Amino acid sequence: MKKIFLKLKDHDELANFFGLTYPQLVKIIYKTDSSFKYHSFQIPKKGGGQRQIYSPAKKLKNIQNRLKDVLYEIYPTKTSAHGFAKRKSIITNAEKHLDKKYIFNLDLSDFFGSIWFERVRNLFKSSPFNFNNTIATILAQISCFNNSLPQGAPTSPILSNMIAWKLDSQLQQLARVANCTYTRYADDISFSFTCNRRRLTREIIIIHDDEWTPGHALTNIIEENGFKINYEKVRLCSKNSRMEVTGITVNEFPNVKRQYIRQLSSMLYAWREHGYDAAEKEYNEKYNKRYRASDKPKSYLFVLKGKLAFLRSVRTFRNPLFVKLATQFNNLVDDKNKFKLVEISDPEQNAIDALWVVEACYDKNGEANITQGTGFQLEDNKIITCAHVVSDKDSFFENLEVYKHSNTKNTFSIQVDKICKHRDVAICSIVLKKGETPPENCIDKPKTTIKIQDNVKLLGYPAHALGHSHYIVDSKIAKTYTASAVKKFEIDHPIREGNSGGPVIDIDSKVIGMALEGATKESGHNGCLLLSEIEEVLNDSKYDI
Repeated sequence: MKKIFLKLKDHDELANFFGLTYPQLVKIIYKTDSSFKYHSFQIPKKGGGQRQIYSPAKKLKNIQNRLKDVLYEIYPTKTSAHGFAKRKSIITNAEKHLDKKYIFNLDLSDFFGSIWFERVRNLFKSSPFNFNNTIATILAQISCFNNSLPQGAPTSPILSNMIAWKLDSQLQQLARVANCTYTRYADDISFSFTCNRRRLTREIIIIHDDEWTPGHALTNIIEENGFKINYEKVRLCSKNSRMEVTGITVNEFPNVKRQYIRQLSSMLYAWREHGYDAAEKEYNEKYNKRYRASDKPKSYLFVLKGKLAFLRSVRTFRNPLFVKLATQFNNLVDDKNKFKLVEISDPEQNAIDALWVVEACYDKNGEANITQGTGFQLEDNKIITCAHVVSDKDSFFENLEVYKHSNTKNTFSIQVDKICKHRDVAICSIVLKKGETPPENCIDKPKTTIKIQDNVKLLGYPAHALGHSHYIVDSKIAKTYTASAVKKFEIDHPIREGNSGGPVIDIDSKVIGMALEGATKESGHNGCLLLSEIEEVLNDSKYDI
C-alpha cells in the first residue's frame, strides 16, 4: 500500500486509491455541507473547560482510515514520541522517566488546532511524499476541518506526529546536550533529570525564587515549530513529591494515584453490598456526569472492567494488588467477563522464595548513604548479587545486610566471599549468629541453553520500600552479545535501579542469568550476565577474598 500511495500522480489515481471515482471523492470532501461531514460535541477537560470533538461522517471516516493506515506505514516513529504510536502508550512514556530526581512537564496549547491546513498541505508536498499541489491539497482537505486538524478524525493523531517530527528531533538533541530524558505524548512534553536542582539546565528550565519557567532554548524550539506553551500547565516535580507523567506516577515504579485504587475498591464494595442495579444507578447519578459525552448511562460492568484493565497495564497482570481486585471482580461476573489470572507454579514460587533484598549502609564524604539491590540463592546457599551492589571502586560497603520482603524485621549480615568486578559478580554468604537459621531456597539451574526470543521472567526489588512485595515481569531475550570477553544477553524489558543482582529465570523457573544494569546506564543495554559467567566465579579460587 505504501508503494502505491507514494507513486500517485493525479486526482484520479488518488480517488482510485480510496476505492472511489474522482466525482465521488469530490462529492464527499467538497460538495457535502460541513454540518453533515462532522458530528460535533463537547466533553469536559479534567483541568476544567470543554474539549471540542469532531466525529467524521461514515464515508469520510472510511477515507481517513485508509489514509491513516498508509501514513503509519510511512511514518518512522521517533523514539521520544509515545502518543499515537504503535506498541507505545502512556505506560512506555512514563517508564522513560523512572528513577529520576526531577521531572519538568509542560503542555502545548491547542495542539491539533495549531496544525492548520497549510502546514498539512506542505507536509504532503515535502519528502517522503513529494506530491504535486493538486494531490497535496486534496489530502489536506480530507484531513482538515475549519482550517486545522480536527480532534476526533482518525488521521489527526498520525499527522500531528509527522508535523512534530522536527520538534521531536530538536528537543531530543536539546535533551542529549543537557544529559536528560525527553518524551512527548501528543501535547504533553516531559523532561526528567538525575542531577541536583542547582544543575538543572537553564536552556530547558529557569528557576527563580521557587518559581519556574521554560528556558529560552526550549521556548524558541517550540515556537519556531509552530506551537505554543500553555503556561498554566508548566510543572516541576521532585522525588520528594508525587512525580507524574501523563497521569502515571513514576516515583518508584509506574503507578496510578491512590484515589484511583480507592475508587476501584469502593465500586467493587458497592456492587457486593448493594447489588449491581443500585451500584450502577448511584455511579451514573453521582459520579459519571462530568466525563459523559452523551446522556446515555454507562455500564457499571464495563467501567469497572476498563479501570481494572488500565490498572493491569500500569502495574502488570502479576501485581498482587491487581490480582486481589481482579479476583473480587471475577467473583461478581460471569465467565465471559472474568479476567484471566496467572497462578504461580511451585517452581516459580521457589524462585521467589530464593530472593533477597540486599542493603548496604556506608559513609561518603561524611554523609550516610544506603544502597539497595537484589540477591538470590544458588548452590550451597550462596547469595549471588552484583559486585556494584556490595562495593564501590575501592572497597566493600559496610553493614551489608539481607532480608526477605515478607519478613523485613528478620535481617542477616552477609560477607563477600568472592568477587569479580570485571563480570560485576559478588558471591556472598550469611554470617550466622548463635541460634540463627536463615531460610534456604535455592533456584535450580537449567539443562538447556538460551535462545533469542525465549520467554523469560525478571525477578527482583527495583526501588524497594517497606511494604512492597517482589517484582516479577515477563520478558523475552532480545539478543546475546559479548562485552569485554564477558558473555551477556539483553532482555526487552527495562532493568531498573534496585533490580541489579536479580535472577532471570526461564519458562521452567530455572535461573539463566542475572540482571546487571538498564539501558539508561552507560552500557546502553538492559544487560544480563549469563549463568555460565557466574559459575566461572563460583568455581575459580582466584576470585576468593
